[in-house]
Amino acid sequence: MPSTNIVRDIRVLVQNKLVPQVLRRWRRQFAFGTQAFSLRTFQSANGNARMVVGNAATAATKCDRLLANAKLAGHLGVIFDALNLVRPGDYVNVDHSDMHGLTALVGARQTRNGRAIPCFVETTYAHHLPAHSDKKRWQKLRAAMVLVRKTQSFTGHTIDALQHFADRLGFWPKLVFDRGFGNESLVTHLAAEGATFYIRLKAGRFVELDDRATVTRLNVKDLREKDTAIRLYGMTLRVIRSPRSRRAKEPWYILTNDQQSSRTKIVRIYYHRFEIEETFRDMKHIFALKRTRLNKPLSLKVLLWFVSLGIAVLYLVTKPTTQQIHQTHPKKQTSWLRQAYEQLQQGYALLGWGSG
Repeated sequence: MPSTNIVRDIRVLVQNKLVPQVLRRWRRQFAFGTQAFSLRTFQSANGNARMVVGNAATAATKCDRLLANAKLAGHLGVIFDALNLVRPGDYVNVDHSDMHGLTALVGARQTRNGRAIPCFVETTYAHHLPAHSDKKRWQKLRAAMVLVRKTQSFTGHTIDALQHFADRLGFWPKLVFDRGFGNESLVTHLAAEGATFYIRLKAGRFVELDDRATVTRLNVKDLREKDTAIRLYGMTLRVIRSPRSRRAKEPWYILTNDQQSSRTKIVRIYYHRFEIEETFRDMKHIFALKRTRLNKPLSLKVLLWFVSLGIAVLYLVTKPTTQQIHQTHPKKQTSWLRQAYEQLQQGYALLGWGSG
C-alpha cells in the first residue's frame, strides 16, 4: 500500500466505523482523543494534547476532561466492537501490565502474526506497591490502593472485568492466560459461565488425578502423561504438557476445560499467547507508554483504549500477513505493528503534515 493511502484509509475507517458509534455529546472529545493519543508517540498527557490544540491552557483542560470521562471510558469498548475484530471462537490472550504504580488488565485477540490486538482494557492500582516510600506519588498510590482493596480484591477486579467483556460482546471468546490466573475464584467463575480457558500452571502446583478409586495428589510436573485428566476445584479438567525443545527447556503445563481439542492444537493455542507480551512491548516502545506517570486508573484506561483503537485500525488498514512479516532475515524482522506505524509516519511526511 502506498504510504499516502494509509493516512486516507485510516481516516475513512475512523469516520465510517468508529465515529457513528460515539454519542454526539462525546464526539469532540473522541476526535481529540484519537488525534492526541491513538497513533501518536506519548510524551505526556498534556504534551500530547498541546500537539493537537495550540493554546496550552485549552489543551490542558481538554486533556483533563477526556481522561476523567468515566462514561466515555466505559463506552470505548462498544466503539471498538464496531470494527468486528472479535468473534465467537476467537482466542483472546489476557494478561496484566504494570505501568508505574498502576496495572492494566488487557485482553488481546490472537492474530497468529506475532502481535495480538487489544480488545478490552481495565485498570486498577498495582497489586504490589511499597508500604514504605519517601516519594509522595507512591504514598498516594499506596493509600488509594489500600482503600480500593477494601471493597474489591485484585482477583475480584479481574473477574468483573472479564465478565463485563463477555457481556459487552454477548458471548465468551476462548481465553488464554499466563501463570498467576489459576486461582479457584477465577477458574470456577469461568467454568460456571461456560467459558473455555487455557491457563499455564506453575510446575509445583498440586492437582489430583481423576481416579474415583483412589485420590492421588501430586505436582503437575510429576504427571506421567502428556495429556492428563485431573481434579481441581471439584471439576474434571485437563493438564496438557508441551514438548521440550532447545528454545523451551522447561515444558508448559496448561490447565484447560477444552475437552475436544487435541494436545497439539492446545499447545499451538498457548504458543500464540506470547503475542500479548509482544504487543505490550510495542505499546511501551513504539508508542512510548513506558513514559506514563499517571496517577488514576481511569486516566490510564482512557489512554490505553485510544492506543488500542489505533492499533486495531492500523491492523485493518494494512492487513499484515505472515509472509510479509517473515520476508526478511529472522534477525532483521520487525513486527507488523512497527511496520504499519512506520508506514503511517512516512505517509504523514509525504503529505507534509508532520508526525501523526
